[in-house]
Amino acid sequence: MGSCLDLRKFQSGKDSNAIADAFGKIVSGGKMGYKTVIEKRKVPPKCEKCGRGGDVEQKFCPQCGGKMVVPLTNCPKCEKDIGDTEMFCTECGTKLR
Repeated sequence: MGSCLDLRKFQSGKDSNAIADAFGKIVSGGKMGYKTVIEKRKVPPKCEKCGRGGDVEQKFCPQCGGKMVVPLTNCPKCEKDIGDTEMFCTECGTKLR
């Protein structure tokens, strides 16, 4: 196995453990049963009204009182990576907002 493999297709869905297994094989030099810990980054919430970022545990914006929501990072239908300003998925056309 090479170290230039794109493992993003294994991040979610039915093969969610496959990325950890593939990464373990790369890191260990192909040894079987090697487990790695992959840290998943938590996306901080943003205010619906003013767009201010906040802490993970905040439910309401301290500046304007708006609801804090976690922005989408993947399309809910096809799981393609999306930006925070996109209104529709460029892969499958699903409405994101």
